[in-house]
Amino acid sequence: MIGLLVIGIFQAALLVLLLLTKRNKSTPDYILAGYLSLSALLIFFTWLEIWSRNNDLQILWLTNLRTPLILLIGPILWLYVKSITDQHFRFKPKYLLTLIPFLLVLGLLTVRDFLQTHQVVTGTPTAEPLFNQIFFFIITGLIALSNLGYTLWGLLLIRRYKRALKTFFSSTEKINLQWLEFIHIVALIAYTSISGLYIINGVFEFMSYQVLQQAGYGIAALLVLVIGFFGIRKGSIFTSSNIDFDMERAIDDEDEVPPKLTGEEEIFVHRLLEFMKSEKPHLDPNINLALLSSKLKVSPEYLSDIINSRLNKNFYDFINHYRIEEFKQICKAPESKKLTIISLAYDSGFNSKATFNRVFKKEMNCTPSEYYNSVSAS
Repeated sequence: MIGLLVIGIFQAALLVLLLLTKRNKSTPDYILAGYLSLSALLIFFTWLEIWSRNNDLQILWLTNLRTPLILLIGPILWLYVKSITDQHFRFKPKYLLTLIPFLLVLGLLTVRDFLQTHQVVTGTPTAEPLFNQIFFFIITGLIALSNLGYTLWGLLLIRRYKRALKTFFSSTEKINLQWLEFIHIVALIAYTSISGLYIINGVFEFMSYQVLQQAGYGIAALLVLVIGFFGIRKGSIFTSSNIDFDMERAIDDEDEVPPKLTGEEEIFVHRLLEFMKSEKPHLDPNINLALLSSKLKVSPEYLSDIINSRLNKNFYDFINHYRIEEFKQICKAPESKKLTIISLAYDSGFNSKATFNRVFKKEMNCTPSEYYNSVSAS
């Protein structure tokens, strides 16, 4: 496990170097570099603490500095998620409030050391074991709440982002941050397990502190490597694409009860549906709200409102419904027997096997192969 810590330190440092030297750096890149730098520092301090303990050395300032820094990991990872999921992200002074737990624990540890030093100098009777145990549970509880709270908050941001994507894109497979959502779920399980073990072990002392420490930071090192690797490769859709459409507002509009359909809107709905049948824009794998609205000579906002409130769908479901209908028609053609199912899906406008299977099963309540076989049999 010690070896994993050393690898984690050097890999995190290398990832920071790659981030800071890449071209066209964005705000999320700088935040990710900060997260990786802080993680590398924490893992290094942990390795140094374990090394000093194994060599009968005591570095008092190390624990006092390392422990509060843990409370910055959750906020800075949350800030990274916020920066790549918020279309209008700007750093705001209120984000500095996330530093309060860090400052609180730093202050508590400083007060504890002052009181203990004062007791030694003055010869005042001390209840040090109880004193330290109370501090242990307070700080462990704060760390657990911080890690779990910010991880859950990050998950909520990712889920809302995925919903927002479907108001503009017809295919989200490569930009839906599935990797980051998976990491958050794994981190949530890991943080819950490790925090629970720390607290239970503080009462029953069934495991050495060093084993717990190495396990916790070993898992942290793995998470850091995965986040850094994918963060460099994937980036943010908002910084790599110029999207002149407010996806956040579109989500809010989905939840509103629409007024009665006006005559003008009814005419446009008819024109939209006729256009979909005759021009088949869904066959373009890269079709999005902006492209379709330009073909119809209306604003993306107007088209989004019509699809959401009048057709009760988001853009993603609207386009993929037509792709599924296209697939069903192609399946009935005699020449389709010479092609694979995925080839037929690509001919229908899909560009991802996973997306095709998922949306088809959701709409048809059967798999594409089951439908294909039933059509072939008849």
